[in-house]
Amino acid sequence: MTLTDILILDQEELKLVRDKYIDCKLDKLSPSDSMIQQYRITIDVDNENSYYNFLLDNCIAMSSHNFYFRVKVDTIFFERIRRRRLA
Repeated sequence: MTLTDILILDQEELKLVRDKYIDCKLDKLSPSDSMIQQYRITIDVDNENSYYNFLLDNCIAMSSHNFYFRVKVDTIFFERIRRRRLA
């Protein structure tokens, strides 16, 4: 499955993503040279939950457009994340 997401990352976080998803396609969306940039990432994943777990484990989930949107509109997803956090 191909997953596309928009992430707001600093250089360290960008390195984490690149190290985890070596074959990902990253497009820089921010025109400035600031420390924090917006990127579009396209990756092939077997299960999108592994991607969201990676974001959560590395404390960058809220920088993800997809993650934020899912938490806001998908009650089942929200409950799963809430239970994971409480565990």
